[in-house]
Amino acid sequence: MAEQFKEAGPATALPIVALPFITIAKRMTERSQKDVFLEGEGDAWYGRNLQHLHEPGPDIVLATLEEMRIAPKSVLEIGCASGYRVAKICERSGAVGFGIEPSGQAVAHGRSRYPSLSLEVGTADNLPFADGQFDLVIFGFCLYLVDPRLHLRCVAEADRVLGDGGLLVIYDFIPPLPYYNDYAHRPGIRSHKMEFSRFFLASPAYRLLRRNMAERGAPRPDHAVGVDVLVKDHASSFPPNPFA
Repeated sequence: MAEQFKEAGPATALPIVALPFITIAKRMTERSQKDVFLEGEGDAWYGRNLQHLHEPGPDIVLATLEEMRIAPKSVLEIGCASGYRVAKICERSGAVGFGIEPSGQAVAHGRSRYPSLSLEVGTADNLPFADGQFDLVIFGFCLYLVDPRLHLRCVAEADRVLGDGGLLVIYDFIPPLPYYNDYAHRPGIRSHKMEFSRFFLASPAYRLLRRNMAERGAPRPDHAVGVDVLVKDHASSFPPNPFA
């Protein structure tokens, strides 16, 4: 889909930092946010947002895709809830639709409501799909709830399943710097906000095509939500040496 848019020195010893045993034990036994969402918080989130998800108003992701005239052949949404957004995309473009979501209730509702979609229970760090299977991959307002220890795995998995020339859409908070908030609905959980596109844009294989913010003007940083559209062009990311 991309064509639519225009030697190290000797090693030195590192200091050894001794952590108290109780701190190490605590870190080893902490449950990850992934486990918490798979074991119930995903269903709780879905229940709290059920009415909005079944009767969605204007959708910034769908509006952005339509504005850019993006018509994929195979689309995956990570954090798809019941799959309502994927269903709309497939209805418009004739694409084959897939979704992955930690809420078993959301997936069950989606399978009954949108039988043409392939929806699975799972998380972004372990996608059950083939390499290069999709020409459009969407993160559907979910990365801020991912355990930061899994961020790079999620990035690697999304890159793996997105074909070269494909488009990546990230719908999430876009604050000016990384930080966390305590999660209002579950003690011990945090939401981690950052400009998630930076993970991908660190590679020359990705280029930002468009950013649409949900609010015009300058929203408060904690409420800055938007959509980034990136194109993957691995084939031409490393040209021949221009200095030879």
